[in-house]
Amino acid sequence: MRSRVLITGGTGFVGRNLLDRMLGFPQEWDVTIASRSTPAWLSELNHVVWDVASDQSPTVEVDVVIHAATPASAAMNVSSPASMFDQIVSGAKGVINFCRKQSKPPVLLFTSSGAVYGEMPGDLHRWDEASSLAVDPLDVRSAYAEGKRAAELLISIAGREGLCQPVIARLFAFSGPHLPLDRHFAIGNFVRQAAAGETIVVTGDGSAIRSYLDGRDMAAWLTSCIGRSEQVRSQPLHIGSENPITVASLAALVAQRAESVLGRSVAVRVEGAKRSTDGVSRYLPGTARTRELLGVEERIELCDSVDEMLRLAANPPSRLTS
Repeated sequence: MRSRVLITGGTGFVGRNLLDRMLGFPQEWDVTIASRSTPAWLSELNHVVWDVASDQSPTVEVDVVIHAATPASAAMNVSSPASMFDQIVSGAKGVINFCRKQSKPPVLLFTSSGAVYGEMPGDLHRWDEASSLAVDPLDVRSAYAEGKRAAELLISIAGREGLCQPVIARLFAFSGPHLPLDRHFAIGNFVRQAAAGETIVVTGDGSAIRSYLDGRDMAAWLTSCIGRSEQVRSQPLHIGSENPITVASLAALVAQRAESVLGRSVAVRVEGAKRSTDGVSRYLPGTARTRELLGVEERIELCDSVDEMLRLAANPPSRLTS
């Protein structure tokens, strides 16, 4: 029997990759997309207009809710931290209220963030899945991370009250199709610049360390969470890559792949400046327990993921979100 799934934030990066995967297995998934806007391409699919932070919720019966409708704007986190926090927490409350109205408690998969841990101590190589370290609550830049932490708590409480079956997935950094090229994501900006034949600009000194899981692997891991909700309910999962790369090396990789895939020679400039929207210096997940529990692995290499991003940036598909 197919699982009836509602994806909040269905027009975003996480939602689009989940949708692509689930539509590939129509015998397993009956998907409804929830979003605040209605781009033209959604008319072809089951969809509802829903602002999860509102008092209203759709009247649809589901077995699974994937809550991916949380803002990921570094600029908003700096300029309006209170609004950032409120949006995340209000959204979690709205989704819990939706679960309350279901005939039986649905699986509630919340896409949280590795940001909940804050700055990585110098003696750690990767964040352990059992880590209890947390972001500084007195730093206003922690609004996004604290919002995610509060949402995790609210969803855990809802699970204890029998309103849902909570699964907490902490997401790290990603690459691949549907990633915005005009936000604060370094890899997105690098791909946009390279596809346009512009110089790739590294605004910092390039020493920050990240790791990138392709969005298609991310979607495979998240759908595996649903199938194993009983086993993973009591512990957070890490969705991300364990393969580190400096931002400077990432810029060089994008430039090299642009020459190979698009035939364009692209320069790289490292400016060395710091901005208020810059993230933590190291952002690396440990995923051993998650991979064992879910039976998943990283399957798409970063260079292949970048190649696909470059092709899409140079020749955008006609079906776009709005």
